[in-house]
Amino acid sequence: MFQSLVQTKPGMTVVEIGCGTGGWARALASMGLSVTGYDLSGVAIAEATKLTEHDYGDLRFAEWDIHSATPPYSLAPQSVDIVTCRLTVAFLDREKFVRDAFHWLKPRGVLHIVTPVHEHLKASEKHRGLTERQISELGAGLEQTRYAIELDRSITGLILQQGA
Repeated sequence: MFQSLVQTKPGMTVVEIGCGTGGWARALASMGLSVTGYDLSGVAIAEATKLTEHDYGDLRFAEWDIHSATPPYSLAPQSVDIVTCRLTVAFLDREKFVRDAFHWLKPRGVLHIVTPVHEHLKASEKHRGLTERQISELGAGLEQTRYAIELDRSITGLILQQGA
């Protein structure tokens, strides 16, 4: 679903924010994408690196706390085709994250977010998701495509782009 909706092409540059142990980053790299996964946990980055001993193509991991003031040098303005954030956007300053992502993205670049949906989660999991309102606010003023990741709508995918 991701490949067709985002229209990926081999060699596109991808940044994953909150990569954890790198499962999604490895999947992206196996599509022929050039991927850098960032996470604030050095332990997660070490595990991601260890799990990526096999050749996944152009894939690297780095420790970085997105809440810090200075992004890595590789996140230069308009240097990235796709920014992806899977299951972590609820823990970020969303307004700043979206603004920063579009600063890093090339013209017509894609911000791809996967998030649990608060209204469709069990009570013990609600802190992990965004409300329907918060999800719609993420895409305010942007072109957006939303799709269900889970049939019960508990996890949704959101593709955001600036207008042409």
